[in-house]
Amino acid sequence: MRPWLHVVLAFVGLALTNPSFANQPDVSITDEGQVIYYNGEGLPTRLSAPGKFRQATLASDDRTVAFIEILVEGTPTYDDTRTQLWIADGATGQARILFKPRPADDRKANMAALWNPLFSLNGGFVYVESEAWVTSAAIHQINVQTGAEKYVIDGSIHALVRTGPYRGYLLVQRHLYPKNPEEGAYGEVHLIRPDGKFILAIPGNKDGDPVESVDAWIKDKGWSAW
Repeated sequence: MRPWLHVVLAFVGLALTNPSFANQPDVSITDEGQVIYYNGEGLPTRLSAPGKFRQATLASDDRTVAFIEILVEGTPTYDDTRTQLWIADGATGQARILFKPRPADDRKANMAALWNPLFSLNGGFVYVESEAWVTSAAIHQINVQTGAEKYVIDGSIHALVRTGPYRGYLLVQRHLYPKNPEEGAYGEVHLIRPDGKFILAIPGNKDGDPVESVDAWIKDKGWSAW
């Protein structure tokens, strides 16, 4: 056998047996709005029919998937958009509605339109943003098993801290008002505990680019967040 063939066969064998060459499970949405889960071998499993499905996200177990279905495409002016949250098992293809739209006059309780699902680190909860105030969304935590909902805090999710002493905490972009109204409103990223407790404001992001300042802060600490 030619020497170069030995090298090729050795590489092929490594690719077939070494996990570092394997694909990571993933989820995507087709142009027709169908949610597709891909296992570690790249094999697809359909989690929905074609439709108005959006924003699919994968839990840390690499098989549980959350995604949004648009029921009514309204306008923010009339507060008439309606969406619902689905949960699915990529391994079995089983999917169910986890949370249906629940309008309310109380902005903290209004769950008429949910967006941007994000799993907690242990996969037990899904964080979502609901349409709440004119200048800000509201973040809620939904139990994956029971569908029970809990208001967390006003704002939009910037990232979830993955490592370090604050792993599992949220980085939240908030719209704030100073004590002196003449100074005007401003945006700031805060580190928030999963139960909504404020921990600290990320240094340097109030007057600068929040993405750059938060990324720099996380990098300086040696942690990861996304």
